[in-house]
Amino acid sequence: MKNISFSKNYSERFAKPMLKAIKKYKMIENGQKIAVGLSGGKDSITLLYLLSWLQKFSHLNYELFAIHIKTFGNHNSHILQNLCDDLKIKLLTQELQRPDDLPPKSICFACARLKRGAMRKICNENDISTIAFGHHATDAAETLLMNMLINKKLGSFCPVVEIPNSNVKIIRPMIYLTESQIINLHKEFELPIAENKCPYEDKNQRTKYKAALKLLSETANVKNCELNIVSSLENIDEANLYSNGFSSKHL
Repeated sequence: MKNISFSKNYSERFAKPMLKAIKKYKMIENGQKIAVGLSGGKDSITLLYLLSWLQKFSHLNYELFAIHIKTFGNHNSHILQNLCDDLKIKLLTQELQRPDDLPPKSICFACARLKRGAMRKICNENDISTIAFGHHATDAAETLLMNMLINKKLGSFCPVVEIPNSNVKIIRPMIYLTESQIINLHKEFELPIAENKCPYEDKNQRTKYKAALKLLSETANVKNCELNIVSSLENIDEANLYSNGFSSKHL
């Protein structure tokens, strides 16, 4: 891992898009305690590094932690611990007790809910008010396609989510960064990876929609297709959305 250093080049590449998201959706307040949900994959590890960079070089003032929930088999927790030690960030861990009777079709959804519950418990115990997830523009675009074609609804995940019956909220500071940008940053900063293959990975339909999104971008020849889709989620033409009724204003 490269030592964190300042570069004006980083402003255009990730600082401005992240600060835009943070400001627009009021994700971070000064003095706040924030924990990155650290899975060990490239997205969450890159997010931890970028938030550590912003903590050091931006106007934002916050405390930064990392939370790792162990879910399956052997975990390379030492890689995550070494990363957090290098960044001088406290790592909080917990092993998830996953029931054996989870339905196969919804196991990803159920597992995500269990992990969020475990993270919320850790946050409450450590007076942490915010969990940061490594979701990005590509994830948002894939989720929109999945919702439209599988769930028959128009929507994706929100940049900020208040967890019910809790003082903890979820933020997604990388919504204006694409997966390809994150891959390049992860490589440039020589960041580690400690992702453990999930035994249910092949059942996850997101892989298909990732390929579909790539094909759509290539076929339409649209650069930054994912960012355009995120912009469309913020630029809603309500007058021309179908509803139970109709409007006479646009006949």
